[in-house]
Amino acid sequence: MRFDAANGWQFFVATLLTVIGCINIIQGLVALFVPEFYFATDTEMLMLEYASWGVLLGLWGVVLVVAGMSVLSGSPWARVFAIVLASLNALAQLAFVVAMPLWSMVAIAIDVLVIYGLTAGWPRADESEDEASEREAVYRTGYEAARAAPRPTRSPEDSGGSARHGG
Repeated sequence: MRFDAANGWQFFVATLLTVIGCINIIQGLVALFVPEFYFATDTEMLMLEYASWGVLLGLWGVVLVVAGMSVLSGSPWARVFAIVLASLNALAQLAFVVAMPLWSMVAIAIDVLVIYGLTAGWPRADESEDEASEREAVYRTGYEAARAAPRPTRSPEDSGGSARHGG
C-alpha cells in the first residue's frame, strides 16, 4: 500500500467520520442533559437509560473523531480501525432508532458510505508504486483524451458523390 499524501477518498472518509463523531457527541450531550428531547421513554430504550446512552455516545463520538483523523495517516491499521468503528456505530444507531428514527437511519447511511470509501476507494494493498503510477497515467491519458476538443464529424449529407444532384 502506498503511504504518500492523503487522497480524495481519505479526505472524504475522514470528514464523514469526524462529522458523525461530532454529531454523536452532540447526541450524547442531549441525551445526558435534555432527555425529554427524545420520543422514547426509558422503558423503550434498549438496555440503558438516557444518561448512560449520553455518556456512551459522547465517548464514542470522541473515538470516531480520532479515527477520522487517523485515516489521514494512510496507514492500514487506521483503515481497519475506522471500518470496525463505522460498523459498530451502525449497530449502535440501531439501539437509538426508537428515540430518533430519522437521524439513526441517516447515521447508518453515513456509516455505510464510510465503509464503502474505506474498502472500495483506495489502492489495492498488493499494488506496487510502479503499478499504481502506471494505472494513474493510463487514467490521466483517458481523461485528457475525453476532455480534448471534439473532432468535427461529417453528416451523411455532406459526403461527396451523393445520388442527389440537381437536375
